[in-house]
Amino acid sequence: MTPGSTLRGAAAGALTTALAVAAHGGAGGGVPGNAAVALLLAVAAGVGLVAAHLRAVPTAVLLAAGQGATHLVLAAVTTGHLHASAPMLVAHTVAVVACAALLEAAQRLYGPLTRAVRAAWTAAPPRIEAARTVLPVVAGRTVASARPAPCISRRGPPVAA
Repeated sequence: MTPGSTLRGAAAGALTTALAVAAHGGAGGGVPGNAAVALLLAVAAGVGLVAAHLRAVPTAVLLAAGQGATHLVLAAVTTGHLHASAPMLVAHTVAVVACAALLEAAQRLYGPLTRAVRAAWTAAPPRIEAARTVLPVVAGRTVASARPAPCISRRGPPVAA
């Protein structure tokens, strides 16, 4: 399994569930409870595994099946759910199209982006030349041995000159 297929599986599972919950909320399907969330996580894991291991399955088909599975889960657990409403079907369709577009864009950009990051990461560090002295060296007393001005209190016992 390649890193690209792992990315596809994780994104398919996460986006399917997130968009299904958003579609149900937008169409008046209700907020999922604990049981629904547990079942949605199981659906997300299943969609993710299928997406990661079966590259031949088109993304839109995979996501439509995922939306159908999440619809069935939310219909079974959530009370007051409208099974045949037009807004629910439209919301699920919009979710499938949006999720498929996001995953296809991520798959197209994954290769070039990882190559660019890998090239930048493995590039040789720039050569650092030897430091040049910019300020001239002045012979004289150092700052630490110089006496402070008489107007500044030293806050200690008097020193014999």
